[in-house]
Amino acid sequence: MTKEHQIDLTLAFATFRCFNEQLYLLKGSHSKVVKLKFNRLIKLARQYEDEMMKNMGDSTEDLDSVLDVMMDIINDVKLELQKNIKEEDNAK
Repeated sequence: MTKEHQIDLTLAFATFRCFNEQLYLLKGSHSKVVKLKFNRLIKLARQYEDEMMKNMGDSTEDLDSVLDVMMDIINDVKLELQKNIKEEDNAK
């Protein structure tokens, strides 16, 4: 695998893991048919992550660094959105 492919794979997998963490935060917020589909998505995401981790072996150091940065960005965006909502509510 070329270095460019490794970078692309690391970014894709880190993005996927961020997505998986965001799914976890939504757990319990759905009902009925949506809840069933959501739970299947969670299960499939967990299986994919487990399989990828097996294939990566000990080379997860770069992945962890990228994942940390991406989660920091997601949290910064979330905080900014929450701040904007509070400002909008206060302006009403």
